[in-house]
Amino acid sequence: MKLPKRQPRDNETLSGTIDSLLTACTVVLLLASLGGLAMLFASLHIGLRVGDILVFKPEATVADSLPVTATRSASLPQRSATAQTCTLDPAVMAHNGGSLVVETKSLIQPVYGVHWVGAHTSTGAGDCGGSVDLTMSRMDLQTLVNAIGGFSFNSRGNVL
Repeated sequence: MKLPKRQPRDNETLSGTIDSLLTACTVVLLLASLGGLAMLFASLHIGLRVGDILVFKPEATVADSLPVTATRSASLPQRSATAQTCTLDPAVMAHNGGSLVVETKSLIQPVYGVHWVGAHTSTGAGDCGGSVDLTMSRMDLQTLVNAIGGFSFNSRGNVL
C-alpha cells in the first residue's frame, strides 16, 4: 500500500524561505565583516616605511610642483636652539635628479627622518644642499610621493 505524498503547508514553506534568507544574510554580513577587517589591516601597512626610496629622475615630469618644508637634522654638538628649515621643490629635485631615503619613522607622531642625496632641493637660500638629513611630516613626504607619480613596486617606479 502506497501512502499519499504529504504536501507542505503554506506556513512551513514560508518558514523555510525565511530560514534560507536569514542564512544568506548572515553569510553576506560575515563576508563583509571579514573583508572590512582585511582592508583595515592592509591600510595599516600602506604608506612609507623605513627603507623606502623616493627617486627623482631627471627625465621624469613632476605631477605637482608644490614645495614642502623640512627641518635639517643636525648632530647633537651642532644642534642650535632654533631649528633650521629648508625647502624641497619637486620640480627642482626632478630636474637635477636625486633620491630621498626614509631612514626613521616615529611611532608617536607622523614624522619621518629622511636623507636627501642629489644636486639641489630648491633654488635660492632655501636649498637643503646636496646631501642632508632631514625631518619632515608625513603629509609633506606624501606630497613629494604624489609629485613623482605615487607608489611603484618595480624597479621602473619612483618609490621603491
